[in-house]
Amino acid sequence: MATAKLTSAFPVRRQDFEFEEVPRYWVNGDAFMTHVFNGMSALFPDGERFFVASVRAVREVVSDPQLQKDIGAFIGQEAMHAKEHEKFNRGAIENGYDLKVLESWTKNFLAVANLPGLNSKRVHLAATVALEHFTGILSAQLLRREDIVESIDESMRSLWMWHCIEENEHKAVAFDTYKLVYGEGPLNYAIRMGTMLLATMLIMVAIHAFVAELLRQDDKLFNGREWMSGMRKLWGKKGMFRQIIPEFVDYFKPDFHPWNHDTEFLLKRYRKRLGFQQH
Repeated sequence: MATAKLTSAFPVRRQDFEFEEVPRYWVNGDAFMTHVFNGMSALFPDGERFFVASVRAVREVVSDPQLQKDIGAFIGQEAMHAKEHEKFNRGAIENGYDLKVLESWTKNFLAVANLPGLNSKRVHLAATVALEHFTGILSAQLLRREDIVESIDESMRSLWMWHCIEENEHKAVAFDTYKLVYGEGPLNYAIRMGTMLLATMLIMVAIHAFVAELLRQDDKLFNGREWMSGMRKLWGKKGMFRQIIPEFVDYFKPDFHPWNHDTEFLLKRYRKRLGFQQH
């Protein structure tokens, strides 16, 4: 009897966005929030390639056929994210922003993974698990916040909705790979927690430093009103970062799994909005 052919739990969507008509401040005309997203975009190309490399490094010992399929799709999605954000970054450079300095800073942040004690397949994969959790919950937060989605200029909105959808589709792949390859013992749990703390510190420093550098390029670095308004939008009562803290903390529970945060309803809504076929 013929067996059903396994497919990945999510698709790889080939995208080719155009970034020729992007306003200088494409998040509601707001320089600070535009630079939050510009800064994250500067992190993505090398960051996504690090994620891919860390999962690929242990793929040969993954025995589960479904997870093998999902790893393949994860690699495909992350490669497309790197490509499209790299293209946007080139456009931002052409529009007068020096994103090359931010990309060099990204390489320096990632170089921490090569320090003694951190330069191993297990730690690199644990770092990917941690950062995938951060991007997954931040992406879900953006999809929940219609006010933020609608504040993004139409020329950029589809890029970010697509990216947020796919971060949630594949949010458990690195996690499941880590647990399958390395197990759930106290040492592996400790490594996963330690890398989350280090990764969180680095990602927070990176994003805020990138915003400061881009504001400097805009001659707004010492604009107190800009900073007060922007930090309120990140860390105030309804701030984009403050509202993900409960989901972030859940990561430290011993029985945590990324799909404890069920975002399927968001995925269905935004797949329909972008005209993606249900997979």
